[in-house]
Amino acid sequence: VLTAVVVSAHEHHDELSEEEATAPVDTILWIHMGLQALVWGILFPVGMVLGITRSRWHVPLQSAGFALTIAGIVLGHSHKGRQFLPSAHGVFANVLFIPIFAQLLLGIYLKLHIHERTIRPYAVIAHGIVGKSYPVLGWTQMLLGVIAFRGYCRDHLGQCLAHYIMGSGFVAYGVIMAILLVVGEAWVKRSGRSPEWWDSWVITLWVSLNTFTEHRGSTWSVKDMQHT
Repeated sequence: VLTAVVVSAHEHHDELSEEEATAPVDTILWIHMGLQALVWGILFPVGMVLGITRSRWHVPLQSAGFALTIAGIVLGHSHKGRQFLPSAHGVFANVLFIPIFAQLLLGIYLKLHIHERTIRPYAVIAHGIVGKSYPVLGWTQMLLGVIAFRGYCRDHLGQCLAHYIMGSGFVAYGVIMAILLVVGEAWVKRSGRSPEWWDSWVITLWVSLNTFTEHRGSTWSVKDMQHT
């Protein structure tokens, strides 16, 4: 949301010639998109699971992901052909450097096996939290990339936020429910809450979020009320 607002306020956001906007997409940009989709959509999530299971392949896979991410960023700034307006995708790419380098530095620190009883336990927790955020960060950046590529949302920020947030929420919740069905029975029993209890909370939070993203001071119509 923050990156979308920043971009919408950019003073040069509508300065693009017709030739630049309609030029063919060159090979470098296609490689950039394919490479980043592979890394953030497959390698990092798989690496996260390998980290949870303490597999010896966790570090090699994540290291390869970091290297390919840097390569993808270079490609993203090197393409010719079709050009694009400044977007939340570009802003969020810069934000992603924070978790990328945080995870890298934490991983190196943990490999040193120092401060075993003081700093290391907190570093382990931080490393896990950052690592588990990667699927969400990757999904968000890929969505923003598609939006930038297709030129969506320019004059419909609220509508885009509402629909992409809710759609992404459905995808995420579907993944979580699938995991619970396969391996989560014991956890559900320990929590003392039924799946329907969690469903009810998710629906409540979604409706609340949708209400505020759909309407920021504008007039409500019957269709708006039905939708929310």
